[in-house]
Amino acid sequence: MIVNLELKDAGTARKIAIVTFDAEEIQNKENEACKEIGKIASIPGFRKGKAPAAVIRKKYSKELKDELTRKVSTDAYESILDNKEIKVYSILKVDPGDFSKEQGVSVEVTVDLEPEFDLPDYENFESTVHPTDVSDEDIDKEINTLRDQRASFDVVEREAKEGDYIKCSYEGELDGKAVAEIVPDKPMYGKQTNTWEEAGQAKGLGVDAIAEGVVGMKSGEKKGIEANFKDDFEIAPLAGKTVIYQVEVHEVREKKAPEMDEEFFKSVKVENLEELKDRVLTDLESRKQRENQNSKRSQVTQKILELPDFPLPQQAVEDESNSIFQQRAQRAIQQGTKQEEIEAQKDELWKEAKTQGEARVKLTLILGKIAEKEKVEVSNEDLARAASQEAMMMRKDPTAYIKELSKDRRQLHRLRQDILHDKTLDLVANKTKENISDTKGD
Repeated sequence: MIVNLELKDAGTARKIAIVTFDAEEIQNKENEACKEIGKIASIPGFRKGKAPAAVIRKKYSKELKDELTRKVSTDAYESILDNKEIKVYSILKVDPGDFSKEQGVSVEVTVDLEPEFDLPDYENFESTVHPTDVSDEDIDKEINTLRDQRASFDVVEREAKEGDYIKCSYEGELDGKAVAEIVPDKPMYGKQTNTWEEAGQAKGLGVDAIAEGVVGMKSGEKKGIEANFKDDFEIAPLAGKTVIYQVEVHEVREKKAPEMDEEFFKSVKVENLEELKDRVLTDLESRKQRENQNSKRSQVTQKILELPDFPLPQQAVEDESNSIFQQRAQRAIQQGTKQEEIEAQKDELWKEAKTQGEARVKLTLILGKIAEKEKVEVSNEDLARAASQEAMMMRKDPTAYIKELSKDRRQLHRLRQDILHDKTLDLVANKTKENISDTKGD
């Protein structure tokens, strides 16, 4: 029998439970293990299941010890889960230590505790939303966007006007040195061949001075364009500097949106303008409603994170923080950041990841408790739908991915928790008292 269960502090929201078994219980478990091994053991000179215990203990001493360790660890694990003094969030480690049939054993189980906290008064949360009414101007703007998406780009032999698309090449020079040599990993700011610019459209996605400077130029024309970079420009060698770009225009193309004729209506799968306006109206209303819902979810998330802090399960924070850190590092590498730069910023990146990890765990715990109170459930249909969406994002076959998930309990649990999180966040968002803003959303 279990003689004693002792709890020791092991840090924030963490305990070490020492579960003690007496010698009699160890002997009983050892006898059980010996019988179980004896049923399947093949020992020369004996029928299966008929070998004496002493022979089994001698021949299968290692297997017997392993099975006894498993039994003791399992009993210790279950005794802690059944204990009314603590609420276990997760079991991190089970250490059976050294034991003997004569002295018994003390098993150390390290656990993170389920934190205790009061739920917020989420029934009285408020949110700010934008009007969802759609004006004729909104509809016309959306239809013009559809026309722009189907526009043709015709070569013209004239000076470039604002809105034209310009095929050009350019090379920058700073204080007599090629910018391509100064910032070789940023070709957009150094040298480009046969690239495209939208004339007159400074969008902050490249060298704005070039987009503005090609207005008035013709095919075959060359000229120098001066670009003044701000003092706080993100590329340090260019910050506060003036670069001269030698630009050559190869081609000028005029953008022409299609007429709203039968061919255009066919391309957008409607019969006429009235049907198109009706569809655009429905789409815009749905979009505004989605934007409001997403905004309410964000506002609820912020309100929850502003609640008083409470001790968080350490391992959950560690796992979440590590996941965030790895994702950021991987993204940085994909964007061209060198490994040495990541190493140099490691402490800062980890600090940010830790802050975000703590926030995610706090949010998950509070939403989990709300889900329990509100009896939010995750159905098999929810799981199948979410798995299919994940599969499409990863470009995998949905059926094969669902089968793959069904064999991975950890991933299945993760997906279930994500769905529960989303459903609960929607539930709380839908309960908020909506305050209508004076301004329309985007």
